[in-house]
Parts: sequence; structure tokens; C-alpha cells
Amino acid sequence: MHPDDLMPHLDLDALVDPHLVAPPPVEVLPGARSHLHLRYAVVQGWRPLQLDLHLPAVPGEEGRPWPVVVHVHGGSFLAGVPAMGPWVTLPARGVAVASVSYRLAGEAPFPAAVEDVRAAVAWVADNADRFGLDPGRVALWGSSAGGYLAALVGITGADPVGRPVGGLSRPDPSPWPRVAAVVAQHPVTDPAALRADAEHTTPDEVDALEAVMARFFDQTSPAPTALEAHLARRREAGHDVPPFLVAHGDADRRVGLGQSRRLIDALHAHGVPAELVVVPGADHGAPEFSAEPLVARVLDFLTSRWDRGGAP
Repeated sequence: MHPDDLMPHLDLDALVDPHLVAPPPVEVLPGARSHLHLRYAVVQGWRPLQLDLHLPAVPGEEGRPWPVVVHVHGGSFLAGVPAMGPWVTLPARGVAVASVSYRLAGEAPFPAAVEDVRAAVAWVADNADRFGLDPGRVALWGSSAGGYLAALVGITGADPVGRPVGGLSRPDPSPWPRVAAVVAQHPVTDPAALRADAEHTTPDEVDALEAVMARFFDQTSPAPTALEAHLARRREAGHDVPPFLVAHGDADRRVGLGQSRRLIDALHAHGVPAELVVVPGADHGAPEFSAEPLVARVLDFLTSRWDRGGAP
């Protein structure tokens, strides 16, 4: 039996001092007001799922509905925290960031983390008025393992891959928002092909990576693990898929560039706009992915999609 079925969900807000449920924002990043450790979902038997919400602090524009990036950190499905990622300059540029935690491989196998990220996107829509967010301008951005999760949620939309996440009261839930764009940096896209795509990696390193993948994708779920399979299903059902911007280094020793090429080829084959940015000489998670030229390119891509209202 799933832990969610063992007992009714506790009303955590009713059991906690109200001052601790929604503490005031703090200033930890230039040009941002940050609400840290906001609870976006509860799955019985696990820790409550949290995100950090960073809002632009632009003088004279308080209360403006901000576009929002839901960011998914990397860490090989085994580690990582919401503070990681190349997004830290976005709030000062007028883009809110909801950086999410999710259940890692030592807590729950695939596809639990996928449903966690999907729940975070739903939370953004439900809390748009509360925090001045624009649910019509939402994008997903992830790196490495987070790139896989962001891409899969972007492809599947509101359709769950595993057991949907609940546990928070939604008296007037908003529709699941249309994700206007997806950014994936050096993502895993087809776990079964990691060895075939390993160009700059030793056999021992590939063995170690496959062991990590086996821990997360433990085959207990009938859901396929390759993004292409979900993309094909989604398109065959007549659903739109948002445009993608994929960035990958050509010297990546962790996840071979071939993984991103597979995703781009699949997106193009199904008529989805997608661009691959190859970063010369860059290894996995290299500083180039957080540097100004690439971040500015990502922001230009997102802005262009938001300006079109998310239309494919």
C-alpha cells in the first residue's frame, strides 16, 4: 500500500504557528525578494516538498504579474538542492524563479520525481495571485537530471506519468498552466543509451553512471524512461508540446552530447520547434552554462515564447 493511503493527510498549516507558515520574504539575491522553503505539496510518508520562490524587486513595479521559470536542479537524481542552478540573475531581470526540490533516488524511484515537478507547476498556477505571478507565462528549466525531469513534464503537460501528488488543500484550483517553453542543459534523455553516447568517458565512469540510473529507474513503473517514447504518445494524442532550447557541451564526460542530439531529433521528427546549442569544450555542468552569454540566450528564447503567448 502506498504511504499516501495509510492515513488521511495532516493539515500541517493548522498544526503550525501561522507566523511560521508564511514568513516574510528575505533579501538574499540582488534585485530579488525571496520566499524560502515554501511547501508546495505533501506526500504521506516522505518529507514535505518545498520550493524557493524568488520574485523580482523592481522599484515602482510592485504587484506586477511576473513571468516565472520553474527550475529543476541536477545532481544525478541522488543529490542537489533548490539553490543550485544558472538562474540566479533572472529575478533582477524581471523573471520570477520557483526553484524546486523533489524526491531523490534514495527516497522514491521514477516516476515520483516527475510528479513532484508537475505538482510544483500546478502550485505556481494556484498561487499566482498570492505572489504576483503570471500563469500565462510559465517555463521549465532544468540541468542534467533536472533537465530530464523538466523535459518530461514539459512533454507530458498535465497528464501524469505516475501517481499524482496531492496533499495540499486546493479549494479553488487553477487549471494546469500551459508551459510556454522548456530549457534543458546537458540533460539525460534516454537512460538506456547513455553508454552508446559516452564519447569522453572511461568504462568505469559509464559503469558508475549506469548504477546511478538503475537506482532511479528501478523498473517498478511501467512508464517508459526515454523522452522520445512520451513525446510520441503525446503527439499521437494530438497534444501540443512547447518549444525546446537544449544546451550541451561537446566535452561532456558525464552525459554524452548524443543524449541531447537524440532529443532534438525526436522533437523535430514530431514537429516541435527545438534548438541545440553546443558549447565548445564544455564539460558537464561547466561554468559556461551559468555565464552571461548562455543565460542571455536562454532569456531571449523564453521572452520570445512568452511574447507569443505560448503558441507552438
